[in-house]
Amino acid sequence: MNTTIEDIVTLRHAHLKTLTRKLIYLMILNGDKEDGWTTISVGEFGKATALTRRAVDYILKDLLNAGIVERRKSSNLYNAPYQYRIVEL
Repeated sequence: MNTTIEDIVTLRHAHLKTLTRKLIYLMILNGDKEDGWTTISVGEFGKATALTRRAVDYILKDLLNAGIVERRKSSNLYNAPYQYRIVEL
């Protein structure tokens, strides 16, 4: 069985099945970019989606594990927010 690009796109859409997941995805996609990375805190995601910190963490973890989003620290400071970017096909 061969995996096609359509299979990959379908899988990506399956992870964006709710409005809040789509909002988080679009916040990363349309955010202020620095070399393709958007700096957004979990609190900012929570305010925009009216979700708890735990719910936002769960969604981000799912998007990271699915390979839809990448994450890195914005600086070496302990409390520095993460930077996110969408993994392009």
